[in-house]
Amino acid sequence: MNTDHIPLLDAALDVFLRYGFKRTTMGHIAKAAALSRPSLYARYANKDEVYAAVLQLHIHRMIADLKTAWAICDTLEQKIDRLWDISIRPSFKMLTTHPNASDIIEGSDTPAGQVAMAATQKQVVTAFIHLLAPYHAQLGIHGQTPEQLSIFIEQNKLMMIRTAKNLDDLNGQFSTLKAAILALTS
Repeated sequence: MNTDHIPLLDAALDVFLRYGFKRTTMGHIAKAAALSRPSLYARYANKDEVYAAVLQLHIHRMIADLKTAWAICDTLEQKIDRLWDISIRPSFKMLTTHPNASDIIEGSDTPAGQVAMAATQKQVVTAFIHLLAPYHAQLGIHGQTPEQLSIFIEQNKLMMIRTAKNLDDLNGQFSTLKAAILALTS
């Protein structure tokens, strides 16, 4: 990712949060990023490409923050709690605080969005696989692998964020996921 594009992508995220994916235009993004429309189009062919780049930057930051936090944790339980602090709660808050944020998910229905969503989910699953690799033997007792549990965690994380009625509901769902992970790895 071109680091020169980071301010542009941060501005684009703000626009997507304000207007939602469908109503956002390249003109909105250019204005928010203090660029001319031709300058924006020189970087990205359309808003689908901008969306894909925004998603990639968001996931890159989240994974970097998780890895940094996990490096100073002593237990898997602490690492799972950092997943709540860094990924799940902030994502839920973003979706519930900004009325049009849930529309951003619809950006993943575009061809570029689908490719970006698949790539970012693969990156998150890979981070989880590395987290769970030391528990390969314990998972094997239950007929699971780090990869299987990592996919399960990512899919459930996304579903919880999208379906929880409020923060208490989200916390309850997360507590169940955390208990399952700890049971499978002990």
